[in-house]
Parts: sequence; C-alpha cells; structure tokens
Amino acid sequence: MHKILQGRSLLLATLVPALLVTGCASGGGTEAMGGSAASPGAPSSDMSSMPTESASPSESMEAKNTPKGIVQSYFGAIKAGKVDDVVALFDNDAVVALEGAATADGTDAIRKAYQGMMTGPMSGTYTIEDTEKLGDTYALVRATSQQDSQNYREFFILEKSSNGWKIDRLISNQSS
Repeated sequence: MHKILQGRSLLLATLVPALLVTGCASGGGTEAMGGSAASPGAPSSDMSSMPTESASPSESMEAKNTPKGIVQSYFGAIKAGKVDDVVALFDNDAVVALEGAATADGTDAIRKAYQGMMTGPMSGTYTIEDTEKLGDTYALVRATSQQDSQNYREFFILEKSSNGWKIDRLISNQSS
C-alpha cells in the first residue's frame, strides 16, 4: 500500500506543475484555468444537457465508463443532489479537496463532505475543458463549473481498475 501511495504522489508531483503551466500558457495567463477563455469548440456547459440514454445499453455503459463519462456522471449526480451517486464515483481511498472544506480522505470523509455541501438538487453549469489519458491506468480531467454565481475549477485524477474508471483525486477551488 505504501508503494502505491508513493507512486501516486510521484505522479502528482510530476504532472500537476506541467498541467498548470500548459493550461496557463494556452490562454496567455491564469484566465485559461478559470475557463473564461474557452475555445470555440468547447462542449456544452449546461448541466441539463447531460448525455441521454438513446444509445444502446452497451454503448451507453462504455461511454459512461470513460474518464470524461465519469466526470459527466459526477456533475449529473451533483445536479440531482444524490450524495450516494457522487460517492460511488470515487475510489475507496480517494482524496477530495473542495473549496472552503477540510480535505476528505476516504469514502466516509467524502460522504460527510458532500452531505454537508448538498442539501438537495443543485442548479449549475459545467464545462469539461481537457481530458488526457496517461497510459492505460490514469487519466486527468480539467473542468470548470458555476454554482450560485460562483465560478469553480476542478481537477480530477482518475484511476482505472478491474471495476473501470474511478475518481482518485479531486481538487476544486474558486476561480477569479
């Protein structure tokens, strides 16, 4: 277990600075991280325009079990106010750092954090800014969202296991 955590820490220490530099460089400043300089081809940001179940069941499950699909499911569960659905998207040993809240480490702490934050369905919008797979095991997803006139940026690290993709780390903070 210690070697796994050590490997994850090394992965984070290597990737996060590189992604921050790349994100800031792409928009000419820190605004690129805030999402205000989204590219013309950016996906729809309305949370109500979540993918529908019009595809065949196997295609729907395959699309949902991608890093992007997991993050879309996360925002859909937030919008629906379903804490259990949110928590189910995380690894058992995931770590979540949300704006203004203590870092939640593990399923129980993550559940408590979201129960304190979500009191029912929530309105809001989101945009998935960037998705990148790192080999067969890890993926990074960068998103922006808006809740109650507050703009946030989210950085997800997902890990693939025999059960599919799960959120392993989430960092969310307000953008200026």
